[in-house]
Amino acid sequence: MQYLSLVNQGLPYQVIHVQKRFLNGQPRCSSLKQPRRSSLKTTWPAISVTLFGSGFVLGPLIDGLHSRVDLVVYRTGSIHIGPLSTNVPVLLGLFYCTVGLLQLYLDERTSPSAKTQGSLMKTLVSLISLVLFIELIAEMYKSGVPANVEAYALFAGAEFIWFLADRTWFGFALASIVGVACPLAEIPLIKYLHLWDYPQANVAIFGEGLVSWTITCYFVYTFFLINFSRWLKSVFVGDDFKDEG
Repeated sequence: MQYLSLVNQGLPYQVIHVQKRFLNGQPRCSSLKQPRRSSLKTTWPAISVTLFGSGFVLGPLIDGLHSRVDLVVYRTGSIHIGPLSTNVPVLLGLFYCTVGLLQLYLDERTSPSAKTQGSLMKTLVSLISLVLFIELIAEMYKSGVPANVEAYALFAGAEFIWFLADRTWFGFALASIVGVACPLAEIPLIKYLHLWDYPQANVAIFGEGLVSWTITCYFVYTFFLINFSRWLKSVFVGDDFKDEG
């Protein structure tokens, strides 16, 4: 303290005050803040509604690419719009919302990186890839391609889309889980609610017919939902920061 008093002689009061605060471990400038990290705490309601609404509207349109060639036939409560038919807008809305929010939650539990940032370009690439993949399935089914040949081709195509739209092992793992879990979740909906069926099913699980490559549909769908939910979060978080400013 004696040294401090000697040094401070002849210095203005403001400089002495800053020196003391610095020596006491206090920051030099009170306006310095830690960079804000985006959170789901304030944005998840808006993201949830947007994901659900997108699944409710966009989901049946994409799914209709299969129903128009009778790859899947909707039964109870089906609605026909031109060549398309569906009865699952609500289920698809819940699917979009569940997978999208799950991905954002997992992103927040891990360290943020450039790979977890939302991108409109990646969202569009994954959406276009999904639509082309679903259309490819419909065309191969309509052309009568053998089920085993179609399965090999689709599994290879799904891995290519993973490399194109995601390219992370974490995304591959999540898509694999979704790809297995969702076809299993279809079984009670087919068995007890009779919502749809597959006229040319080639796999029987618990007495209900499925097609073997249904896994690839959900696998590819997951990458679109990953990128779409991340992009939505970047949009809503950006709006929140503007409002705070």
